[in-house]
Amino acid sequence: MSDKLLQDMILVTMTIFWKDINLILNPDPELTRLPPVVIPQCQKDLFKRTCEKVWAEQVILPWLQKEMQDNETYGLGLSDSYQIDGYPSLEGGIYDVEAAVETFVYPVFLFCGTVLTLPLVVLLYRCSYAVWSSCFFLAVTLILDMVLLCVYCGNDWYIRIYKRNLSNDIISISNASCKVYSFLSSFVQYLSPWVMVVITVDVFISMNHPNRIYWMCTRERAKATLLLIVVLLTFINLHFFWTVGLTEENIDFFQVNRLCHLTYQDMTMEVFTQKVQPYIDFLFKHLIPFLVTSVFLCLILSSTCRNRLQKFDIQHLKNYFLEVEALFEMRLLALILSIWFAIIYMFQSLYEVLRLMFQGSETIDYIAMKKVDVTLKLLFYSFLSCKCLLFYILSAKTRRYMMGGAITVNRALTKRSQEYKLAQQSQNLIQESNDNEDSGVKLSTEV
Repeated sequence: MSDKLLQDMILVTMTIFWKDINLILNPDPELTRLPPVVIPQCQKDLFKRTCEKVWAEQVILPWLQKEMQDNETYGLGLSDSYQIDGYPSLEGGIYDVEAAVETFVYPVFLFCGTVLTLPLVVLLYRCSYAVWSSCFFLAVTLILDMVLLCVYCGNDWYIRIYKRNLSNDIISISNASCKVYSFLSSFVQYLSPWVMVVITVDVFISMNHPNRIYWMCTRERAKATLLLIVVLLTFINLHFFWTVGLTEENIDFFQVNRLCHLTYQDMTMEVFTQKVQPYIDFLFKHLIPFLVTSVFLCLILSSTCRNRLQKFDIQHLKNYFLEVEALFEMRLLALILSIWFAIIYMFQSLYEVLRLMFQGSETIDYIAMKKVDVTLKLLFYSFLSCKCLLFYILSAKTRRYMMGGAITVNRALTKRSQEYKLAQQSQNLIQESNDNEDSGVKLSTEV
């Protein structure tokens, strides 16, 4: 193939993309099809149409114009007629802030939410026997936080550093991984706020009816409540196993695009997924948990202002709880986490309302919504990861447990080091004994 012919083919391909990008900016009402161009940065965006217009106007059109004027360019990074790549990223302002946050702040969140949280899970599970049943829910919510952090915060960091979407790689492995991953990710997003709702209810009982804790907040009731929530949320998310699947689309002779998306061929299900499911997610993931938590927090505040909180009968509670002081600490921590949860989910609920109202709109200020999105992500990930710091700061029992664990580890390492030194000394003495056999010198090998 001659160089001239190759250049002509490249220019024709770029002309197709030029028309498609302009179709994004200036839609033709007579056309029923969407432009075949796919902008990957906007596929997961809540305001997809506005995102596409911003990327097309500020990045892709100038980039294509420059490439079309460069007659010496052969490799343009144009992969096919459905997707384009190789163009630069949006820069400046909120985009630089987002890049810095994802590069430097998210690893700190991942460290706090995993390494510092794992010992707390063990401690809280043990405390659920001797201190308070809500310690069981606190352990569960920390586990769910770790999962959410790894799936979402970890994936955002991985995309920023390695330019690959790890979640897409996982769900593209097979049809089973597509279904299971979609189900589990949605299930955990549902379960996490409802566990916090139960924690808030337990805080309300412990503050307004403290002398009933020993029979209203038991570990058996906690397990039964969690089981009920798990069963209900499983039924809500069970549809992923027959509505979502993996499909393959041939891009060219050497490349296959694998997509995990809605595959159930039914108009009713398609309408339900696109029109009804977003409102169900909004209600059960954000609005209802926020409202229930807020109601119980208001009841606690009202009782506190009216001095109607019942007093603890410490001597009576000591008949049922081994560590009443730790119960006070855990109650305070649970109350702080409930307030923090209500604040975060209030902002998220407002953002979801905007998304549902203006999702298909092209008039909303994309830059402003991008700032809100980056801020909410930062607040949400900090809520998931920094809970452990509250336990280390406010709980004396947690500090004693961590100190005891550190001492135990230090003793084990010291003992192992001493055993290693003794073994080395024995080996050295044996070696010296073997070296001096000919000289008639006998060395003791006992240490």
